Amino acid sequence: MNDKFLEIAITAAVGGGDILLQNYGKIIKSSKKESLRDIVTEIDLLSEQEIVKIIISSEDKYGFLTEEQDEIGRLDNSYWIVDALDGTINYIHQIPLFSVSVAFIKNEQPVVGAVYNPLAEDIYYGLESIGCFKNQKKLSIMDSPLSSSLTAAAFSGEAYDKKNRSSEFELFGRINDLSQGCLRTGSASMNLAYVSAGNLGACWGRANKFWDIAAGLLFARLSGAVVKFHLVDDTKHLVNYLAATPKCWNELEPLISDVFQLD
Repeated sequence: MNDKFLEIAITAAVGGGDILLQNYGKIIKSSKKESLRDIVTEIDLLSEQEIVKIIISSEDKYGFLTEEQDEIGRLDNSYWIVDALDGTINYIHQIPLFSVSVAFIKNEQPVVGAVYNPLAEDIYYGLESIGCFKNQKKLSIMDSPLSSSLTAAAFSGEAYDKKNRSSEFELFGRINDLSQGCLRTGSASMNLAYVSAGNLGACWGRANKFWDIAAGLLFARLSGAVVKFHLVDDTKHLVNYLAATPKCWNELEPLISDVFQLD
């Protein structure tokens, strides 16, 4: 991949974010998908359509995997993956923590990515050959132990595996007590961006949608975090993952592996 793909990803993420800003705080139509928190709004669709339009106008060789329209064109081994609004519930309730995530996937690995937080005007972006950046500042983690780190979790959807969700909640509590806190922010892409920037020592998730986390997984790895992820449902594009500083990883990986599969 080259700088052109990174430029496209950044332009598309900002374009989608502009749609979110234009409609922030307005009364919007929404409908539930699989659960109370799995909601799609008309703004998700508008943002996604804008992102796809921007990418196609610059590069029309590859297909798309998107949250709202699913597959567009042929995916093959390389494709764009888009979450036009990660943090829909936060957005609806006007909690200023949501983002747009755009990544390019090659052989099931994210190789280019951009995550845009439009209210903060923060753009995170990464490319294998140059590393990971936030607003033109190159990012690298601070390798702090778990006891002096803040962490974040993203739970599986209640429709995925109701019987075993209690183990995720128990894990959340254990990590909360072993660290300076375990958050549930409502935006998995921002969790990973915060790991890459050194705000969080670790973040983890079970059965999260791949489009939520693809770009962030790249950022965390390029900034020096240890990253492992595992596709658990190819049809629904669900992924387990852990991204952590090396010191946090040594403590967290055994705990998390006891609860869900990472490889």
